[in-house]
Amino acid sequence: MESFNYTLHDLLCLSEFRKVIPATGMDDICKAITEWAEQEVLSGNDSGTLLILASLNLDKTPDEDEVRRYFDRYRAETGLSYPAQNFSALIWLKIQISKLTHASNAQSAVIYLSFFATTWLDYSPRFFAKTCGYLNWLYYNLMDDYGDLYPSLASEMTSDEILAYIKKHLIPFEKKLSNDDWLNFLSEE
Repeated sequence: MESFNYTLHDLLCLSEFRKVIPATGMDDICKAITEWAEQEVLSGNDSGTLLILASLNLDKTPDEDEVRRYFDRYRAETGLSYPAQNFSALIWLKIQISKLTHASNAQSAVIYLSFFATTWLDYSPRFFAKTCGYLNWLYYNLMDDYGDLYPSLASEMTSDEILAYIKKHLIPFEKKLSNDDWLNFLSEE
């Protein structure tokens, strides 16, 4: 799978969203937080709390409670607060769609997309729920195979065509979720 560079704001949103819906396909959030902290320390941030958080990255699987404790401590030290839950949901969705549209191969894109086929997310704001439903439809429309009588679209496509098909259908969503004005508007609906 491709790596994703998270900002502090992204991590705050993901942490907040995970409080609401724990099964978000974001099981690597602890590792993402410790990797972010490590990069911050290497960039010259000399916060003691951040140094402890970065040191947790030495573990193959960082302890979730410790990561959460030190991340919360760092957040409090810097005076940051968690974003609103609706806004956090949209940031989570933005990241998932970005992973899909920037996947380097069809296999990775289909794996990311399959999460929406196995997990039904009906959460506010309305744009979030409708987009998750659309991603569910996109997966089944592309991959659902009923044998010789009703083959899936993907069975008749090359890997490059599958990847292009997914990207073509998701670019409008990515554009909206990458625009701050749209994000603010959509989080209020």
